[in-house]
Amino acid sequence: MYRFRHQIFKERLGWQIPSRGSLEWDSYDELDPVYGAYYRRGAIIGAFRLLPTTGPYMLRDIFAELLRGEPPPCAADVWELSRFAVTPVCGDSRAQLTCSEDMFEVLRACYDFSCSNGIRQLVLVTSVAVERMLRGVRVPLVRLGDGRPTQLDKVLSVACRVAITDELYEVLHPLCYESALEGAA
Repeated sequence: MYRFRHQIFKERLGWQIPSRGSLEWDSYDELDPVYGAYYRRGAIIGAFRLLPTTGPYMLRDIFAELLRGEPPPCAADVWELSRFAVTPVCGDSRAQLTCSEDMFEVLRACYDFSCSNGIRQLVLVTSVAVERMLRGVRVPLVRLGDGRPTQLDKVLSVACRVAITDELYEVLHPLCYESALEGAA
């Protein structure tokens, strides 16, 4: 998974982040986070990291400027989603930004873990482009702070929260939801 993160964040996106050889690893990986990984044919194609907001986490410690003075979330049922990545659908084009079935699989895994562990809300730092893509498929993101984007390096970024709700379930599990409705009729 750390090699996958290195390929996505360091090589493809050009982030200025520490790597150990071909492995992307930061101090937040030393805090016993929860990881999710999605594989196809033995190769990782998606991953994420979750940390509780009751301890150190990136939005609070590194990207607090995105909160514009709003206190950082700190609750046992609010966790940070970070290092979310999915292999691009077509090659490694930076322009390729689509909500693929692989992305939905990784998001579903994150949602399912959250539900199973009493997590009611996720916070995240993301690019405006990814935020737009997620809103386009009805993921109910709410910007934190005053909502204004901030340029972080070369990326226009925002801090968001998403509630772990039935509405999000319907977005991430549309076929299951439709089947449940049909069974109730």
